[in-house]
Amino acid sequence: MDARWSVEVYHREVKQNCGIERCQARTSRAQRNHIFLAISAWFEQHKRRISEKITLYQQNWDVIKNAIAEHIRVLLAYPN
Repeated sequence: MDARWSVEVYHREVKQNCGIERCQARTSRAQRNHIFLAISAWFEQHKRRISEKITLYQQNWDVIKNAIAEHIRVLLAYPN
């Protein structure tokens, strides 16, 4: 049962976080490339989560938080 659940979690994460469903490629080669890159991205994220002992949600929040902080820094550096 644990293996089955792990596969379900993997599929959900690849679909929701790596954009595997949002492929707009028409050729089969481009679609395969998109799928490969999405799975590679998931694998890199998964390795980071394991090494840093964080959850998927913490990892996603870190990305959002850093983007917001960078945007604020740019706005403060160049006020209009």
